[in-house]
Amino acid sequence: MSTLLNRIDQIELKVKALIIENQRLKKELDSKQESIEGFKKQLEVAQEAIQEGNETIVMLKTANAMLGSDDYKTKTKLKINALVREIDQCIAQLA
Repeated sequence: MSTLLNRIDQIELKVKALIIENQRLKKELDSKQESIEGFKKQLEVAQEAIQEGNETIVMLKTANAMLGSDDYKTKTKLKINALVREIDQCIAQLA
């Protein structure tokens, strides 16, 4: 009978240890999930910064093209031709 009580006590101790370990793991999981959320926010901010940088690059290239930079002469001519065609279409629609 005493061995049975000893086994029950051992099982009870193991169950308590498992409960404590489970609680610790839950806290650790919560901490990790908070870290993940923080990283997601940082990623969003970085992606927005990259997008803004890309838009700035496009604007600067367009500005250089409009200024007639040697590197962008063909782009400038194409842009002017497209603008002229668009103006012609508007005039045609008005007439």
